[in-house]
Amino acid sequence: MRARSWAVAVLVVLLLSAAGALGVFLFRGDEAAPAPSVAPSAESTAPPVAAVTPSAIPLPTLTPTPAPYLYTVQDGDTMFGIALAYGLTLDELVDANGLADPSLIRPGDMLVIPGLTAVPSEQPVEPTVPLPTAVPRPVLPTATPAGPPQIEISGVLGAGNLAEEVVLIRNLGGAGSLEGWTLSDATGTRFVFPRVVLFPNAELRVYSAAGQPTPLRLYWGRAEAAWTSGGLVALRDQAGETADTFIVP
Repeated sequence: MRARSWAVAVLVVLLLSAAGALGVFLFRGDEAAPAPSVAPSAESTAPPVAAVTPSAIPLPTLTPTPAPYLYTVQDGDTMFGIALAYGLTLDELVDANGLADPSLIRPGDMLVIPGLTAVPSEQPVEPTVPLPTAVPRPVLPTATPAGPPQIEISGVLGAGNLAEEVVLIRNLGGAGSLEGWTLSDATGTRFVFPRVVLFPNAELRVYSAAGQPTPLRLYWGRAEAAWTSGGLVALRDQAGETADTFIVP
């Protein structure tokens, strides 16, 4: 009886030991079982790439510097005629070209016309600035045989004052040369005109004092005044014929 009890007890102990070992194995098996891994998606891990669009860089535009308009002197041209054709005064044309003696221009000389610039080419400025092209040349006034010159004394200013004294000569007819003409008074005082052409409606000034002559301004170069109030001034042509007389106011 006692032997059977010990046998049962040993059997129970063995069963309990086996059951404990089996539980430990199952527990460790569950713990060691690796968790299922998920492969990372290429779309979820790749960093976003921003699209870059190159912007257009504007290139600088070349602006050509306006060139002055140059007139080529032709045979028979005068400074006064050129100035008149371009709507300028003689002084404006002379000053723009820095001429000491405007009467010495020659065919082929180049004159700057103030207020005008050369017309630029219509071709695109690539890669160089286009050369200027000539503007149409206006018709210049020339001496015409349509009518004889009608030259007269239109006034005497500043009589008796050498610094201001001047005789005004005007042409109401066709163009004419005054070369060899004279201005004189009753005492024999006489001024002889140099080679000069007076165009229609033009006015010439003859100063008694000294100065630099121009086509429309002549200087006598006197040391004292030539005209007196109430005196007579006579304008005579090359032949000595009286063209006009004037009483000094």
